[in-house]
Amino acid sequence: MTDKPTRQPRHDPRFVLHAAQPRANKLDARQRAICKVDPAFADALSARVNDPRRFAAFAVGATSYIRMAEPCPRCEGFRRRVRDRSCYACHLNRGRDNFERMRAGLSPHKLRSRDSQLDVLSRQRREKAGEFLERTFGSVTVKLFPSGRLEVHYPDGYVEPDLGKVDGRRVWELMDMLPELRDALIWARWF
Repeated sequence: MTDKPTRQPRHDPRFVLHAAQPRANKLDARQRAICKVDPAFADALSARVNDPRRFAAFAVGATSYIRMAEPCPRCEGFRRRVRDRSCYACHLNRGRDNFERMRAGLSPHKLRSRDSQLDVLSRQRREKAGEFLERTFGSVTVKLFPSGRLEVHYPDGYVEPDLGKVDGRRVWELMDMLPELRDALIWARWF
């Protein structure tokens, strides 16, 4: 019989009255307030936080800390957010344009309107429910899904689940080999 390593319990009964468990994935102000009141909670939380500099910054109330051992792979920065360990510079740059617009009193850019988002969700629901149009062109069978995805069944039995993810040159080669694929793409309004 092998000895399993002992793990910390998922729910520590000592902290039931706080209605919170010491979790290190997202550190927030509520956990900081509990740590100030209950030293046992602070000890349990510090044991779960891997980086002691992160916990020290959290206890003081700082928003960031320096982590020299592991720079950000994207921007090579060393400053990390205390809350979730993400790169501080990348976090600020992610929404810079929207912050500038909000400071100017303008609404932030959106990728979609509400109606467009509801349409996308409706299409995803219909595809998940199994809705599709199927048509055969010679030896090629295609399925067109509500999301626009095109599944192709070739004569040799190979199934391409999403033709949109195939390189464009390869699609042209396939149309040269199988002229009926061109008809299928015209039917699906891809060509």
